[in-house]
Amino acid sequence: MARFLSVIVLLLIISKSALSVPSCGEVVSDLAPCLRFLRGKETKPRARCCSGVKELKGLAKTKADRVAICNCGKKAGSNFEIDSKKVTILPKKCGVDIKMPAIGKNFDCSKVKLEDLL
Repeated sequence: MARFLSVIVLLLIISKSALSVPSCGEVVSDLAPCLRFLRGKETKPRARCCSGVKELKGLAKTKADRVAICNCGKKAGSNFEIDSKKVTILPKKCGVDIKMPAIGKNFDCSKVKLEDLL
């Protein structure tokens, strides 16, 4: 019986982690080194920024992940006056093969397409 309960608990932990989306903390941590570029203070992103973009790509496996990342980016962007056009060119500048929409304060993250935002 104890073994059965252990298996059930393990399955619940695995399924919960499989269903969780990236946290805003993860998103902000990955993109924080990009802030100067995204605010127009630098003409090209730094290596740490590009590493964060690559990490973020790895977090965006499902549409739910992408919507969560978008919402976090939208919130952070409004707090730091980010140029939404810089968001769209960031992956290319970093050599990362992903698409990112111009997330601004009026962008509806629920309408992010599966192929958008990483």
